[in-house]
Amino acid sequence: MPDLSQQDLASRETLVQWLRTDGPHISVGLMAANPMAYGAAISELEEAGVSLLHFDIMDGVFCPQMTSGPGLVKASKTKMLKDVHLMVADPLAQIPAHLAAGADIVHVHAEGMTHLHRALVALDGPVAGCESGRKVVRSVALNPGTPVAILKPVLRLLEMVTLISVDPGWPGGAPDQVIADKIAELKAMAKEQGVDPLIAIDGGINASTFSIARDMGADIIVSGSATFKAGATLKLNLDAMTKG
Repeated sequence: MPDLSQQDLASRETLVQWLRTDGPHISVGLMAANPMAYGAAISELEEAGVSLLHFDIMDGVFCPQMTSGPGLVKASKTKMLKDVHLMVADPLAQIPAHLAAGADIVHVHAEGMTHLHRALVALDGPVAGCESGRKVVRSVALNPGTPVAILKPVLRLLEMVTLISVDPGWPGGAPDQVIADKIAELKAMAKEQGVDPLIAIDGGINASTFSIARDMGADIIVSGSATFKAGATLKLNLDAMTKG
């Protein structure tokens, strides 16, 4: 994977273009690593050339599990982009703390949000500590049962759409025809509005399904458990997915 540089990441626009042209990028879910060795996992991911570090922020309300918050995002010292997925009941209230923690990409869920537009406006700010003033990449995530039409009023306010292939907090799932149909509908809707958001696919990604997500046209593919699968090195697990 390409090396990151300040020139690559000088603005949100150049970052989006880099993600679009040099993909698909794999965003590795840190929560799948040994929680007693997150630092070692981050170092190993950097050595393997991973570009994005994915944080699944779960509050035990929006989905069954409770994981971490802005403290872990801030404490994770890395050259990788911090890719923060807010699976929480009230993302608008949590956005400021995660921006202050250094998030480069933030995904908010459309489901149940009273103020989706307000959340995207709140995300339209600079990445904390970024000297160039690069703004945060804004994404809206959609659960398997959520239609893409919900994005029509706000499509011009985001840079990415994240399609979830498994209900957050539950096992199973994989990219399927439902995701493919959503992508086709999203592209048609985006063309009508003259925009072209990045596409991320999250859920059920492993050595057997990575290529399915890639062939669907994903710019970013999120994987956690398969990357940290026991019995092989992290690099071998990544190669099994991305080179298959």
